[in-house]
Amino acid sequence: MAVLQLRWMWLFFILFLQKSIEAFVLEGSPTSYAQFKRWYAGMTDSLSFEFKSTEPNGLLLYLDDGGIGDFFELKLVDGTIRFRFNLGGGAMLTHAGLNLHDDQWHRVELIRSIEDTILKVDEETQSKVTKGTDYHFGNYSSNSFVYIGGIPSWYSAKLTQMSLPSVFFEPHFKGSVRNVVYASEDGPHRQQDMVEFKGIRSNELDACEHHDPCQHNGVCISTDSGAICDCGTGDYDGNFCEKGKINIYCFVLSLYIV
Repeated sequence: MAVLQLRWMWLFFILFLQKSIEAFVLEGSPTSYAQFKRWYAGMTDSLSFEFKSTEPNGLLLYLDDGGIGDFFELKLVDGTIRFRFNLGGGAMLTHAGLNLHDDQWHRVELIRSIEDTILKVDEETQSKVTKGTDYHFGNYSSNSFVYIGGIPSWYSAKLTQMSLPSVFFEPHFKGSVRNVVYASEDGPHRQQDMVEFKGIRSNELDACEHHDPCQHNGVCISTDSGAICDCGTGDYDGNFCEKGKINIYCFVLSLYIV
């Protein structure tokens, strides 16, 4: 009986470990994002996650109070995490980490302790004393969801409902994320599950590493079904950015010349 119990305990441990390290991969396209439940951000609370990437720039995390003024923004800038936030006393900024786009796992934690707001990246810690007297983060019922990797495209029509509208135009994060942990309406701290997403891959195999089909400076994006191309606003389109766009002005002018 003792041996059987030990086997069940070992199996449970393995399943728990697998769940705790399960990662999702953001493709980094202009429409990719992962949406999580609202953070129940008390005055003494924390939010943490792990990421890895080979790209030096990209939006990691954003949430706000629905356009009133409070927000948290985490993004990679040249391989360093830049943390910008506002809790009613004006925007504040701090940085942590170097060369974080090294394709290794890095842990990020935001810690709230009354007037102190702390950013921890791996073993480095940076702290800011919040200005003002109100240290509450908005109102839970009207706060935004937690967005990782990018902002949904439908926000383009609702920029006035964002406390930091410029975040919508930040480059989307390309890489892996796991162990998103914080307290939501469901109760105490736990690993959170996505509620909405777009541009998410279920594995870390990068189709673009094996074959980049994109022409004319198109950006290769890996998906579960293979590589696709983002042609941007340049002069080419098509599945692989192989077709030149018709210049409407020149086309109309040619009609008059003929």
